[in-house]
Amino acid sequence: MVDANNIQLRMQEIQQNESFSNVLGKLLSGREGYKPVIEKRQEILMCKMCMTPLLIQKQKFCHECGKKMEYSAG
Repeated sequence: MVDANNIQLRMQEIQQNESFSNVLGKLLSGREGYKPVIEKRQEILMCKMCMTPLLIQKQKFCHECGKKMEYSAG
């Protein structure tokens, strides 16, 4: 199963990259210098055991079932 937290962090890195923004702007508008507005949406992380939404980004334990949260390094 893919960790939603890692995907979200990677997307934030990509979207903050100036060259990505330039290429996307040119692709969308057909001209250079266009700055696209990129929606930055926060994904809701959930406990893998009970599927309860986590209250904070890096919780150590689920507040509902008590399962230890596992996050990949990155």
